[in-house]
Amino acid sequence: MPGVPTGRACDACRKQKKKCDEKQPACGRCLRLKVSCVGSGQKRFMFKEHQFLPKSNQSCQKALLSRLGPTQKEKYLFEIPRPCPGNSMTSLTNSFVDAIKRSTDLRYNIWWSFGMFVEDVPRRLGSNEALDRAADALITAHASFCTRQPVRAEALAKYSHALKTLRVYLDDPLQASASSTLCAVMILLICQTFIGNPGAMVSGHAQGAASILHARKNFGPRDDFERKLFLSLRGSVLFEGLYNDAIDLSPEEWDALVENDYDKNEPEGQILRCLARAPVLMKRGKRAIRDGEDLTLLTMEVRPIYEKCKSILDQLKARTVEYETSELGTMTETFIARILRAHYLRTHGIGLAITIFFNCILQALDPSDYSCMMETRSLVEDTLVHAQESNVYRPVGAGYVIMCLSAAWAVTADPQLRLMVEATLIDYHGDFVVPDAVNIPRELERASEKLWLGSTAQTNADFNP
Repeated sequence: MPGVPTGRACDACRKQKKKCDEKQPACGRCLRLKVSCVGSGQKRFMFKEHQFLPKSNQSCQKALLSRLGPTQKEKYLFEIPRPCPGNSMTSLTNSFVDAIKRSTDLRYNIWWSFGMFVEDVPRRLGSNEALDRAADALITAHASFCTRQPVRAEALAKYSHALKTLRVYLDDPLQASASSTLCAVMILLICQTFIGNPGAMVSGHAQGAASILHARKNFGPRDDFERKLFLSLRGSVLFEGLYNDAIDLSPEEWDALVENDYDKNEPEGQILRCLARAPVLMKRGKRAIRDGEDLTLLTMEVRPIYEKCKSILDQLKARTVEYETSELGTMTETFIARILRAHYLRTHGIGLAITIFFNCILQALDPSDYSCMMETRSLVEDTLVHAQESNVYRPVGAGYVIMCLSAAWAVTADPQLRLMVEATLIDYHGDFVVPDAVNIPRELERASEKLWLGSTAQTNADFNP
């Protein structure tokens, strides 16, 4: 069609009449020059294309989809609706849709890294100002992060404005319990990933989300949107709940947080249900150790959970190995193939961290458990290998590895292993904030003290002084 550009070069390369590699979320030239990259890899016309795969690709796609359950297929085949043009909210909505595109490189992909609930956000914009402000802050922060520039003043200002608006909504009992307000909290938690959290290794937003849920009449998800939201929110609340005593939920509330129809029969959902037991068990263990109580019964309660975690971890690892060595894992990559490979790797890493958590708790309760001590070295070494394999998804797609490495550092007393874990963690942590912004050794000591239930005993079979 005459006059309609068909290339996918970004605006900056197009303006300078330079060749653009059209990579997303930012092209190589813009990354090198550290300038904002807009439109890289995007078409310049609005015609909808129907894509037909060659028969060979269709068969591969069907084979991959056959490995997914009905709810997982829905996750990967959903199409984001765009609004009709006409007002300023349209600009925000379109910008948000562009920021969460599935086609974005997995290293910077918001949808992949933080959950499919983001695809339901565009249709909710314009009905909740806290959500609108949070979405706007996320768009700006993500754009800066993708070009590896320092945090822009504009991103910080929008983030601050979003926080102020959220506080106003939280003061209104009706608005505070709304799904969109809870979603705003989650989006600000994501936003904090891109602007950094100086002074600490965990965010404080998960505590706010837990408070909102605790104040509601029904703790669990109330509709399909919230079920998707909980898939992402539960991990943030659970992992922060291990270190933040202010997140004080009942056993029933923890169970409601992790119970989800989307993955209740999958190993990743099962191991998260194990993790939901940890905060309450840790609190009881800490109190029992402090008061000098007999720990036998509590140890007997924790041990089968740890054994179940090990069993699920074996399933997660076997699934990853099976996929990598299968015909599907070695074929030319499609979108679904890339997602499956990354998904299996990530869930295996999270399974490692959860198993390590319970290994720590069990050793704190029973320092004489020799078999538990012996398993420590392999868990730590597997985590280091996992961190190496996850390098291809850095920075955002492998952000969870920081939590895995923190747990691995805590569980071992071997100074050589600790040095290796700490060096890897500092490298990973540098993806998100400047190296000196967080005192990592001090934060690791604090995290270790939490996982060891405040106990000074930290014996380990792989360390013999």
